[in-house]
Amino acid sequence: MDEDIKLVERYISGDEKSIEELVMRYQKQIYGFIYRMTNDIEEAKDLTQKTFVSAINGIRGFRKEASFKTWLYQIAINTSLNHIRQSRHEEIEIEESIVGNQADALSTIIEKEKKDHIKRGLHELPERQRLAIVLRVYDGLSCGEAAKVMGCSEGAVKAHYHNGVKRLREILKERGYEIRS
Repeated sequence: MDEDIKLVERYISGDEKSIEELVMRYQKQIYGFIYRMTNDIEEAKDLTQKTFVSAINGIRGFRKEASFKTWLYQIAINTSLNHIRQSRHEEIEIEESIVGNQADALSTIIEKEKKDHIKRGLHELPERQRLAIVLRVYDGLSCGEAAKVMGCSEGAVKAHYHNGVKRLREILKERGYEIRS
């Protein structure tokens, strides 16, 4: 984290290459997060780019009270949620190329179907619950990091996460799937 702050300070001082290093460091994480929020590959690419453009344009406003990573995730959340609010339609891409024997093909289809149900279920959750699950499960953030990103307390993250998982289980159970703890 201190290294991130040094890179920010170097960029503000005129070292253009330091921002490239920060982008390379967080590009995959931010893209993955945004993809899980939007469920759209092309939109995730565009929104990732918008996130970094916003971060670069606002980098002088970075106060170093939180980590750069947390600050960047906050920008990614705002960018994603603004996009989701603007376009409420949800598209689920189904891409499947199956190679191999029929048993492997069947298990691949079943696994893909389960993942699709989980994705659809995630998108039915309220915003804060979906955020808590995505940040904790898919991005591996601690409750403290997720709280900073979401702008709430750790207790609120835990509550959103708990309620989101509970609701996701209910949604999946309604569709004939059960998730074990």
